[in-house]
Amino acid sequence: MATKLKKAGKISVNDLLPGDILAFKGDPDDDISKLIMKFTGSDVSHGAIFVQKQDNVLAEAGGDGIHARRMKDNSNAREAYVMRHNKARKYGVEPVVPIAKDYVLQDLPYPYSDLILLGLILIFKHQVTNQLLSRVVVEFLCLVAAELKTIIEKEKTPGKHTMVCSSYVYQCYLDASKKNPALKLKLKDADVGFKDHPLIGRKSKSKSVTLFDMYANYVETHEEECKKNFKLRKSVAPKKLRSKEEILADLKKLLLSKISDKIPTMTPEQFSTVIDIIEAIKDVISALATFFKGDRVSFSEMMKIAREQQAMFVTPSDLVNHVTNVTLVGMLRVERYGEDYDENWK
Repeated sequence: MATKLKKAGKISVNDLLPGDILAFKGDPDDDISKLIMKFTGSDVSHGAIFVQKQDNVLAEAGGDGIHARRMKDNSNAREAYVMRHNKARKYGVEPVVPIAKDYVLQDLPYPYSDLILLGLILIFKHQVTNQLLSRVVVEFLCLVAAELKTIIEKEKTPGKHTMVCSSYVYQCYLDASKKNPALKLKLKDADVGFKDHPLIGRKSKSKSVTLFDMYANYVETHEEECKKNFKLRKSVAPKKLRSKEEILADLKKLLLSKISDKIPTMTPEQFSTVIDIIEAIKDVISALATFFKGDRVSFSEMMKIAREQQAMFVTPSDLVNHVTNVTLVGMLRVERYGEDYDENWK
């Protein structure tokens, strides 16, 4: 954790301005929260955005989608870092507020599939020690993940853009930056993400390199290496690929066996989350099947989709550790209370 974060002072909910970013410390009793902290190497697991001084309203993406709630100070509540955009005025970052409220009113579901895709990328990133290989493959995985998210959204929520907590915060500022570029949250050394894609051939820009071209090249190279290093004379017959239904059945069986001993002690909310995750795995597998059966996809097309889906790669840790144009204004302990505030804006 950066030194500047350790020196943050305590503030009250009354000190907040519309557009302020809240990054909550992780819940040690929540499995998903612990995984997020582990994968990002930070002490935060949730991001939200303050949108209204009247009634002190916070908007955030949670398990039941994007909603708004009232807040009040509570010294026993989870602590949150409060980050403020450097372009904030006396009344906060006002251009962001109507955008945040609009997403609240769209009745968007929570995309657990995004967590799965992001988790897979972070797992790979942490396990590979070769930095160059890690960068190339992670960036490639980002392109595929963005493509899969687009496929899932077209199937599950056509015409809508679903987001997890930190993605929602970033997207609000990204949308606002279309009118004022200075409002975009600038990331440096983020947990995931990319700038210049190293897989695109710079010498032959006119050639459309596709995923299938790259895969064919990989298989050919790998086969030659195998023959050279292991002196293979005969090719090994490939194993029969299992169908997505068989893979899904195995995943469900594995997940349910892992939690079967915990089910009696689970709350209805916890059990519902497990089912949501299982369904999200199904969505990812279905998207993969669609992806590989589709037309040849060029890197330029995938880069375009990745730019459109860039918010999916922003983590709660990024909001406090890797955004360069925000300032920490203090630490806050608040609780949500009352019903969803959404109806007040309709």
